[in-house]
Amino acid sequence: MDPVTHTLVGIGLANAFFRKRIGAAAVPILAVASNLPDIDAVVHLTGDPAAILMRRTFGHSLFLLPFWALALALLFQRRYKTIRLPALYGLVALGAAVHLFFDLINSFGVVLLWPFSDWRPERAIVFIIDLILTGLLAAPLLLSQIPFMRPRLETLSRFSVGCVAVYLAFCGVNRMLAQKMLAEAPVISRSPDFIYTFPEPLGPHRWRGVALEGEIYQIYLVNPLANRIELKDKIQTKWNDPRVKRVAESPLGKRLTRFFKAPVWEVESNRMSDEPKPVKVSLYDLRFTSLVIDRANPFLFRFLVYEDGRVETVNELNESAID
Repeated sequence: MDPVTHTLVGIGLANAFFRKRIGAAAVPILAVASNLPDIDAVVHLTGDPAAILMRRTFGHSLFLLPFWALALALLFQRRYKTIRLPALYGLVALGAAVHLFFDLINSFGVVLLWPFSDWRPERAIVFIIDLILTGLLAAPLLLSQIPFMRPRLETLSRFSVGCVAVYLAFCGVNRMLAQKMLAEAPVISRSPDFIYTFPEPLGPHRWRGVALEGEIYQIYLVNPLANRIELKDKIQTKWNDPRVKRVAESPLGKRLTRFFKAPVWEVESNRMSDEPKPVKVSLYDLRFTSLVIDRANPFLFRFLVYEDGRVETVNELNESAID
């Protein structure tokens, strides 16, 4: 999820269950701890587009997160000297664990076993930015600004947490229904090469169904509440092209094919003259597209494949090679 929602989750838990027991310090502690796993976002400071492959890795690892939590608890102990270290560690560990849960329920996935495995499990029941979820979490803070509601902050926060649990269950059921509708669509073969349902932004009533048969992706907008499924697009992925196979066998290509859920490969020769030119191969993931909003794909990778088999990643230095 986004940092705002993660922070609101921590604040909501603190106000609902820990503020009276531990004190007001529980609020900033859980607010910060709920963002702790995102320390691996520092990889983006490199400016390397491939840094996305390291997101949700070492900060979210089940092997490393206990040590990150201990380090943060020790830092908090210097500020909150009256709170014992076990209590601090428990709060930080709770915030980090809840962060993992909310990251697991969107389609980006979490590399829980890093560095021993790049397995990236996920349950795609909410979009990475969900305004309904954020609103439910922010409601107690907004309502508590009304003078007569301020003493009821704990009750409001507990009610908010309950509503979030109900909402997530609603999203999960809707996704199961959408997946079932997609699998039973008459235009889809009984044994597609790939079939998956991704959450769309702006509500859990619409889902993006993706079915791959051969080299053709069929893209559907699925609305389980209205019992409606619409074919929106067909996209060809040239994964059988020998130039694509060369890219897929390169070090970066192997990492991307393991990371991408529904990869689309495109091939463009860019031959503007008789002079030999490299072939441009592009790769993106349907997981990061949308049928509901006009959204540029944030993770587009381009490669140059030369006649001698060399593969280069397109950047500012070799962009001119395909002009």
